[in-house]
Amino acid sequence: MARRNIICGIDIGNSEVKTIIGEFNRETNQAQVIGIGNADSNGMRRSVVIDMEETINDVRDSVNRAQSMAGVKVDRAYVALNGLHIKSHLSHGVIAVSRADNEISQFDIDRVIDAASAVSLPANREIIHVIPRNFIIDGQEHIKNALGMKGVRLEADVLLIEGLAPYIRNLAKCVNANGIEVAEFVYGPLATAKSVLDKHQLEHGVLNVDFGGGVSTLALFHEGDLVHSAVLPIGSRHITNDIAIALKTSMENAEEIKREYGFAGGEEHASKETIDLSDLVEEEFTTTRKHIAKIVSARISELFEMIDEEIRKVPQGHLLPAGVILAGGGANLAGLAGFTKDKLKLSVRVGRGQNDFFFDSMREKTANPSYATALGLIIWGFEKEYSGKTTSSLNPLTSGFAKKAGKWLKNFMP
Repeated sequence: MARRNIICGIDIGNSEVKTIIGEFNRETNQAQVIGIGNADSNGMRRSVVIDMEETINDVRDSVNRAQSMAGVKVDRAYVALNGLHIKSHLSHGVIAVSRADNEISQFDIDRVIDAASAVSLPANREIIHVIPRNFIIDGQEHIKNALGMKGVRLEADVLLIEGLAPYIRNLAKCVNANGIEVAEFVYGPLATAKSVLDKHQLEHGVLNVDFGGGVSTLALFHEGDLVHSAVLPIGSRHITNDIAIALKTSMENAEEIKREYGFAGGEEHASKETIDLSDLVEEEFTTTRKHIAKIVSARISELFEMIDEEIRKVPQGHLLPAGVILAGGGANLAGLAGFTKDKLKLSVRVGRGQNDFFFDSMREKTANPSYATALGLIIWGFEKEYSGKTTSSLNPLTSGFAKKAGKWLKNFMP
């Protein structure tokens, strides 16, 4: 029996663990989603493991549900990596072209990227991705692909994404404990971009905001490059906390109230309608939609002040013809798109997992913005393993760095 071409992606979030299993069809050169599983996440805070046993069990529940639907068992997965400990910064490398005829080879490109990534880091930090931004050949700048060109001196500007190794090891251990090898850790915003952004948006300029449970991430792309990324310490769970405190109710009730009546458009746009919450809070209690909107909008305003501050850090920040794409479970919050448009003065839409690489019968479910990162993980995996692509602005692993990453990941194996 022929071996099935299976890829698994696991997004271990602060509210839920989401697993998607896909299968690649070599005849059609496309893939389809064959299994989806999700489970509550009880062992994570701000994308960091705080209870290993809980996280191991949550990953097991999510993976088992996806495997049951797909009818396959997975032993390796692409895993999303997020958290406030992840930082990005630019680096520069320079080499002399090796060939006598001065033609730049893949070997030279690997060398210059290695040179750019040879930075001094604290002992507890590791590089996750090395993303080539552009090359410079004998002083000629803004070259996207130097392969085959002629030159004597080759330089590269790269974006390094690095994080705390102990946090990454803890996450790997939770996955490994379920008999699953980590094929690769992928920075969450890069995975999300794979499923919700197209090449035209990436080229023209776009801001992707992933509104998660414990943290939110943003990734700003311009001319096909990731030019800025940040992890912000506010997520949709903070809104739930605010509602629970303001209405003096449980977190479970507050979450239900947020989903049913939450509105992010500001209290001036909210209905003054009185709503009866007696069934939820198990006592006689009424409030207005406007009051709930006031609670929600206070926290959302705080988040968007941080987003605006991050945008101002880069020259291309407000030159975004493709606007803002919202993803993550928090993107389902009523009124959020309108609120974002008013605050950032940019066009806005909710990102839904659509990609020409896929055909599937589960498109409606995977189109939910909460699945954007998990879907992006398997797109990342399929492109790396089956499409024949080796490098792109969203798949930053060059052959040289991939070997290093492979050795690095072995340190996480049980």
